[in-house]
Amino acid sequence: MKSTKAAGRYAKSLLSLAQEKGVLEEVKADMALMASTIEASHKLALMLRSPIIRPKDKQRVLNSIFAGKCHELSLQFVDLITAKGRESLLAQIASAFLQLYREIKGIVMAEVSTASAMTEDQKAALKSALSAAGKHIEIKEKIVPGLIGGLRVVVGDKLIDASIKRKLMDLRANVSNNNLSA
Repeated sequence: MKSTKAAGRYAKSLLSLAQEKGVLEEVKADMALMASTIEASHKLALMLRSPIIRPKDKQRVLNSIFAGKCHELSLQFVDLITAKGRESLLAQIASAFLQLYREIKGIVMAEVSTASAMTEDQKAALKSALSAAGKHIEIKEKIVPGLIGGLRVVVGDKLIDASIKRKLMDLRANVSNNNLSA
């Protein structure tokens, strides 16, 4: 999901305030929870974007979902953006916050696609191999059965494709090129 300029500004303000209050880790966990909750619930995302539902009703729903699970600062922030009519940006704000958090902590996100779930040992070995560049690596795993086997890793703008699907495609192209030149 792309982050808008407004979402980035709200995220930056929340990050600064969380650092100032000494609750950065708690707010980071809250933003991760909010982002994943909204991403997992299509109905919640639609409700937040709906111009028909009153902001007070949206605020009541958000408070019922996150009260007791989030730090007071995060809940106050949700109340603020709802009062400002920006609740539709909540998922984008949370994503932008997490990106800013990773930047200040020197964490690099690696999106790993595999045909089946990786074991904890495999994740640890992959983190170790990827962190050779001196950065802390955070893995976001995605299961793509079409890869057949192996894995595909995206770190920043770099792609490492060590999937069986890629190897089969390369083999097919190689065989086709050899047949054309014969």
